[in-house]
Amino acid sequence: MSLPPRTRSSPQRSALHPYPLSTSIPAKPGTNHSPQRPLPAELSIIPITASTLPAYRRLITLLLPIRYADKFYKDSIVNPTPSSLALCALWNETSRPGKRKRDSLNDEQPSSVPAAGGSEAKVIGGIQCRLEPLPCPPPITPPTTSTAQPPPPQQQSHNLYIQTLAILSPYRSLGLATALLDAIISTALTHYPRQNINVKEIYAHVWEANEEALEWYVKRGFEVGEEVVKEYYRKLKPSGARVVRRRVGVGDWVGVAGGWEGVVIGRGGGKEEDEDRVVMGKEGFGHG
Repeated sequence: MSLPPRTRSSPQRSALHPYPLSTSIPAKPGTNHSPQRPLPAELSIIPITASTLPAYRRLITLLLPIRYADKFYKDSIVNPTPSSLALCALWNETSRPGKRKRDSLNDEQPSSVPAAGGSEAKVIGGIQCRLEPLPCPPPITPPTTSTAQPPPPQQQSHNLYIQTLAILSPYRSLGLATALLDAIISTALTHYPRQNINVKEIYAHVWEANEEALEWYVKRGFEVGEEVVKEYYRKLKPSGARVVRRRVGVGDWVGVAGGWEGVVIGRGGGKEEDEDRVVMGKEGFGHG
């Protein structure tokens, strides 16, 4: 979801816009945004674990003025399930002569976690989604003879709903938001078919007045629904939301086969409606 566009006088700038919407970032075949540029070598995108969970929780608390239920965070560290699929972005800080650390460029301080070789890794972003089942198709007619083979189990179609998407401000010009989105889609398409789950669409809610957020999604192949969901953001004026969605396409499956340059994509090892509404708005055009 998305909150109001930033203004120079806005005191909540970091919470409203966790990353720039106008930055030219990655693209996969089948979408309408420009080709993906290489991501920084310091970046890795991995499943949320017990060791990174405290930092991930602090990140969400820092960027979003809403309190999530404990279950939301507990769900983030289990293996991918229909109720939760989550990844976090880690920045492995390296010492380079004459170069300032990125966290010194902004008041927001990323949370650190231990990394291999004694280096410092910071949780700088995260994304969390859930699956929403679609109506099941009619069952396949059973075999008419005792020798016929039973039909294979049918895949149930689901939509992937983006709950949270957040990036710390010093890292918002690097294309990490799109990298997180691409990584979560790739992970979903790799994992869920094993559970006879077919992911059909990805969608989210965006505050109706946040044109920058809507534009960001459009550039990444999403369509903006004409209908406004009224009273979605009860504390905002106007209070409506628009649904942005796009179908899973060939480009997404190409991403599954090829991976993403510069990113380590791993596999893991519902939020209540009102919480989703508030948080998704507070993520800039992100979700939560």
